[in-house]
Amino acid sequence: MPESKIISIIIKDMKIIDNKFIIESDPNSYYIDIIKGSINCPIVMKGDGYEDKIIPLSYLQNGDLIKLKLKNNNIINKIYVKPKYVILSESSEDYIS
Repeated sequence: MPESKIISIIIKDMKIIDNKFIIESDPNSYYIDIIKGSINCPIVMKGDGYEDKIIPLSYLQNGDLIKLKLKNNNIINKIYVKPKYVILSESSEDYIS
């Protein structure tokens, strides 16, 4: 069984080519196969209050610092994202004066 590793990258670009979702970073590119219109890879938000929260692919943006769990060097097995913002309260009433 191939050994997996976790690396940190900054997303330079994301694109789809030949049924592969590709994340480009300097100096390498990493990919996930697209199967029936979906990627078979969880995108997990890690941080205070967000432990293992699955998020949609649309949360990823160019310039984001992410961690990739890889198998076979360039194949993405899992994506870890840190939250960009801290939510201080779940209630909007806290902001009404």
